[in-house]
Amino acid sequence: MSYIDLQSHTNASDGELNPKETVDLAIKRGLNALAITDHDTVDALGQAISYAKNKSIEIVPGIEIECSEPRHGFKKVHMLGLLIDYNNSSLLNLTKKSKEGRIRQKRKIIKRLNSLGFDITFNEVSSTVKGSFGRPHVAKILLKKYPGEFASIRDVFDRYIGEGRPAYVPRKNMVTLKEAISIVKNANGIPILAHPGVFKKEGSLQLIDIFCDSGGEGIETYYPYHIVCPELKINKEGNDLMIKFYREAAKSKNLLESGGNDFHGSYRDTMGEIKIPYSVLEKLRLRIPVQ
Repeated sequence: MSYIDLQSHTNASDGELNPKETVDLAIKRGLNALAITDHDTVDALGQAISYAKNKSIEIVPGIEIECSEPRHGFKKVHMLGLLIDYNNSSLLNLTKKSKEGRIRQKRKIIKRLNSLGFDITFNEVSSTVKGSFGRPHVAKILLKKYPGEFASIRDVFDRYIGEGRPAYVPRKNMVTLKEAISIVKNANGIPILAHPGVFKKEGSLQLIDIFCDSGGEGIETYYPYHIVCPELKINKEGNDLMIKFYREAAKSKNLLESGGNDFHGSYRDTMGEIKIPYSVLEKLRLRIPVQ
């Protein structure tokens, strides 16, 4: 059977591997298709697609856009754009604005860390950034400089830079779901609500309705919550039940489905973890909802 993975990240955002290394790993793991969906940037796509030519894998052009729906109680929502035209001018304008907002946010986070006694500068963190600036870049420097203080990147998030933690600063002026959906559609892509299960079930269903009302077309039904979200305290069997729940939710609302493992590198080495059939990508291309 052929398998795919429709969410992965390179060092163009907060992943560890460069585009070529990401493609090579996907081939090594036997995937037939891989979507590269870096946060608020498409910088890796040209290189990855060119490198994958004549190789045994298809690279699906994608992006993960950070949105906000504060009027509905969702401060941060992630949305995937799959099968996009990554040279689209509206999409590129969005990535430019997002890059500027991310830089402003990280400057403030680093200032807060300084006030908490950590010797870390914006320049030393930004020098490690290849593209889109993420909080993991900050976490990696802290982990490197304070190995006795932190056990992992997740530990840095849990204690200092995750939402609600002492050094956390939210991004401002993020796009709404409706705005992001419009931009992705303008780029001939498919807007997909990413990992809805990070919210409580009732809230996630409310969010799916908001997404649909905003013009969204599908949801990410396959996802390794048992690995990425330890706070949910579920095992592989529990994760299978979550996948079933969101597949049924997609079917009930006549939505497309997608699936991704949210690979970032050694600190989230999930590529290919959940076996996602190639038929999912085929149905996305044809806009065939869950049946």
